[in-house]
Amino acid sequence: MHISVPASSANLGPGFDTLALALDIRLHATVEWSSDRVLLKEFDSPLDWWHKAVEPNTNYGGTLLEFSIDHPGEPNLLATSFVKAILRAGPEYHLPKELKCAVKSDIVIAQGLGSSAAATVAGAALAEFWRKGEANKDVVFQDAIEIEGHPDNAAAASYGGLQAALLIGNDTRASTVKMHDSIKVALCVPRETLKENTNATRSWLPEQLKRKEAVSNQRSLLTLLWGLRTAEAKAIAAGFEDRLHVPHRKSMIAGYEDIVRSAIDAGAFGATISGAGGSMIALGTGDMKPIAEAMQAAYKRHGMESHALTPAIDHKGLIVEKL
Repeated sequence: MHISVPASSANLGPGFDTLALALDIRLHATVEWSSDRVLLKEFDSPLDWWHKAVEPNTNYGGTLLEFSIDHPGEPNLLATSFVKAILRAGPEYHLPKELKCAVKSDIVIAQGLGSSAAATVAGAALAEFWRKGEANKDVVFQDAIEIEGHPDNAAAASYGGLQAALLIGNDTRASTVKMHDSIKVALCVPRETLKENTNATRSWLPEQLKRKEAVSNQRSLLTLLWGLRTAEAKAIAAGFEDRLHVPHRKSMIAGYEDIVRSAIDAGAFGATISGAGGSMIALGTGDMKPIAEAMQAAYKRHGMESHALTPAIDHKGLIVEKL
């Protein structure tokens, strides 16, 4: 089978843990398995199965190649999420004796572009296909939430487009949010990772907000949603104002204010941190290349080399094909 999953930019402005946009930068995995089956309980641990059944047969490409060289022996996130999703069926469930996997990703790792969510969704989709011969997106989405715990990224990676993660009782759901067709994206991605992981930057955030700040964030989120639906520049600019995570994470990005100002001067409606950083995302209309390059130049003024990108907004989400 072939699996393809998009990147995602979460935490848009005040949309912390609730709003994510799928981007047409993709992880691709081509997978085949042997007809021989084994039981997970026959191994010391799921990791033991991975070392014997998957690791010797996995080839990496793109951003994952360098990561695999720098982190030898670490479990393939696609494979481990596959096992965790399988475990939902119980320890007696069977696994392939041999799993061959060629994984290539163009998603930069640990830079706020949903690389782990893409791999998690891919692994959960593989598990669904292994069990049932098809990969239902709703089930994959729920598996990905349980495995990684980031419903916003999981929603965008599973369904594409702009997704809101809703909580109704104990039920987490994804809801597509309408965006104006004219809105486009510019990204600037540092060449060097600026943080250890998302959880590290999450620990910097306050446990509580003052009432004035909480109200401000609610207003900003509603304003942003209006701006995204109408492509109103002033609304998007105002909607990117955040009181919860951006003020505490922007310090890790050298020249953050300069990058935002440069993007706006080049024509962006607004710019902010992508995910937990250190990538920056800007929204606008028309030709986004000058905006991406303006952010790149600002990064460079502050001693950081970066990549300027203008990916399309992805509207397909997870793609699964039987070969």
